[in-house]
Amino acid sequence: MTLVDPCRIADRQVCLAIRGLSRGVLRRLTVATAGIEPRIKTIVATQTDTSGSYALWRPHGDDERPLLQFDLFKQPDAAWASLTRDVSFLARLADVRTHPPGYFYVHPLPDLRDIAIPLSSNPRGHAPRTIGPLQ
Repeated sequence: MTLVDPCRIADRQVCLAIRGLSRGVLRRLTVATAGIEPRIKTIVATQTDTSGSYALWRPHGDDERPLLQFDLFKQPDAAWASLTRDVSFLARLADVRTHPPGYFYVHPLPDLRDIAIPLSSNPRGHAPRTIGPLQ
């Protein structure tokens, strides 16, 4: 099975550079998240406005269960602020409408405003399929 790169030939170098940048942001997210809460393996964020800003919504553990839920009407506390900026940056890099899920390490969810970012420390390697109530 051969994987076909979704980037056009003319854009291939740009796509490779963005993938490299995305990998770097993903590594930084993994380290920052582990410093705050080591059980988090997938970050779910939601688009908060039309400018493309994202807010943290529900981090999940490696069993895909939500660990906590953020109030989207409040700013996250200082510990989560840089993490939120990195999530928003990675989400903007990944145009999930024109690239397959996970191409830039970001997966779309059923609600088009939501994305999931499985961290590199995630042994399952995939985003939660649905977002259910906190358990």
